[in-house]
Amino acid sequence: MNFKNNAIPASKKPSFTGYGNDYMAQQPKKSLSFLTLFLVIVCTFFIAFFLFKNFDRMTSWFTSTESTTGFQIWQAVSLSGVLQANGDLISYTHTLTLADATIVGLKSRTLDLSIYTGIVDVQGTVEKELNALFIVEISAVSWSLASTWSTGQILLWSGSGIYISQAGIYLPAEFGQKYSLLNQWDNGVLKVQNLVTNQPISISYFVCKKSDPNKNCSQLQQNIWSTAEKTISTSNGDKLYKLEWVTSWFFTNGNYYGYFINDVSEQEVIDVANALILPNEHYVQNSLLSKIETLCTDGSTSLMQVTTSALGMDLNGLIINLQWPTTDGSATCKVFIDPSQAAWGTKLSYISNTTNSTSDTTPTTPTTTTIDTSVPQFPINLEKTMTFTSSSRGYSIIFPSSNIAYEALNVDESLDLPGVRCSTQMNVTKFSDKATMTDNPKIRIFSCTIKGTLNNAWNSIIQKTSANWINFLIQIMDPAWSQFAANIQIQ
Repeated sequence: MNFKNNAIPASKKPSFTGYGNDYMAQQPKKSLSFLTLFLVIVCTFFIAFFLFKNFDRMTSWFTSTESTTGFQIWQAVSLSGVLQANGDLISYTHTLTLADATIVGLKSRTLDLSIYTGIVDVQGTVEKELNALFIVEISAVSWSLASTWSTGQILLWSGSGIYISQAGIYLPAEFGQKYSLLNQWDNGVLKVQNLVTNQPISISYFVCKKSDPNKNCSQLQQNIWSTAEKTISTSNGDKLYKLEWVTSWFFTNGNYYGYFINDVSEQEVIDVANALILPNEHYVQNSLLSKIETLCTDGSTSLMQVTTSALGMDLNGLIINLQWPTTDGSATCKVFIDPSQAAWGTKLSYISNTTNSTSDTTPTTPTTTTIDTSVPQFPINLEKTMTFTSSSRGYSIIFPSSNIAYEALNVDESLDLPGVRCSTQMNVTKFSDKATMTDNPKIRIFSCTIKGTLNNAWNSIIQKTSANWINFLIQIMDPAWSQFAANIQIQ
């Protein structure tokens, strides 16, 4: 059988048959290599960019892992130490000195660290290292007062215990030998624990208000006294009333603060009430008055023989007003009570009154002066302001810097200006100078009623008015704060 050779002659074969197959097999490989090269270049670029942007942080991390402190960047830490407000206010606001003398910087985006002092416990995350100082972002803070007392470090508190001004309760140093504190006395509750029985005790407190039936202390005391199952007097002269049918006790600090202790035994109530001190009229007269007198001076005269004293309250808490006669009139002094301080309080005001002084309606020569505003000014920052809002009176004060501290108090002040009567005063100073804010404010802001037109012939006082027509007088005590005062907004 003959077969016909159908093979294609070599000369007739397509020139690309063999080569073409190789070409078609290699073509995808070349495309893949180009894509891979492109991806490698892109990834290399992003890695280099990331390393460049985080060079300082990574350098700090590698450095910190070798540091003798043991801190590492992004490490979660729990620390205890002495808190101080001495940061640079940019990278950190406070420092914490640990038991081994190591110092770390503290800052917080969520907490106001300025309300804490002394020994504290903090939790947070190490964020960076700045000039060999580790900076920790704080997420939680608690006062470790019990450990302060129990470890014998009472000298950090001047050996005088703790005064809780918002509750009107003084915890003497001896209190820490019997009780530990379980909270920061917030939300109207002070929580303590008996170190012997381990019994937790909650003391609910509130400021007395005659306009509120639930906080009218004199009325509450009268109602509870008439139906009380039992009445007990403490060693400090305070009376505790056992409510009828329930495990609840009520007591007061005069008409200033009211207290309830619930759901603990009678003996626990008696013990804790005897361990704490309420600065009432009796305590002030017998324990504090002779010591407070030393605070009352204007540099030339002072209160040495007090003839009249009266306990009261203002925005600071419990205060005492003192008065004594002078050769040409009298002098009055207002002191914020704080038994934990070496001076037993802080002077709020000292005024000498002469018998031949003019009345409020008689024209007087203002003590205000013209100040030199050309001196170097305290820096302001209109992009980082601080706002104080008075919800009760419906106005806001916007300060042109957040690097400040302020305090507010009730006053009866005329600034020696005819027709002016001011009821509140706010002292303002640099944040780092807050310890001297009461005695040496840089500016003072008064809310006032003004009869007639005020003569602004001087530049040491600026007058402003809120949207609800409250008059404010801003008194410049330091010429370096003139620009700051001028940029205060009141709404």
